[in-house]
Amino acid sequence: MNLTDVLSPDKIRLRVHVSSKAELLDMLIDILVESKELTDRRAARQAVFEREEKLSTGVGHGIALPHAKTDAVRATTAALVTCAYAIDYDALDNKPVDIAILLLGPPADVRTHLQLLGRISRLINTESGREAFRTALLSAPNSIEAYRALHRLADSIPNT
Repeated sequence: MNLTDVLSPDKIRLRVHVSSKAELLDMLIDILVESKELTDRRAARQAVFEREEKLSTGVGHGIALPHAKTDAVRATTAALVTCAYAIDYDALDNKPVDIAILLLGPPADVRTHLQLLGRISRLINTESGREAFRTALLSAPNSIEAYRALHRLADSIPNT
């Protein structure tokens, strides 16, 4: 399974103006509310913020991968935001974040959740992959082109 299997252009927002980590996380959650994939916004928000309290999902190099398991979704889903200006996210490398991908899945489907996190991690854990990822998303003119770029990048990751 690839990120593009649970993400679509209508769940991508580019160059948004947010000023805090909480505002960014709320925007990601609201995207899923708009897509009608959340059954309970409050429960989803609680799961995301509780997960964030354990350890920041700012994985470094300007990228955050907030994620949680919650009964507020029927199936694994994702939303993506690029920020107009990088924001403080308490990232592991102490650098600001300008790309965030929210991944939410039901508690009963841990396998899909971990598989997607692993595939995203493999993509961004090499300098060349990370730079291709960042460049593709930050330069995309619209959500459709961002989605297409993600699809190409996702297809380049070998299944393991």
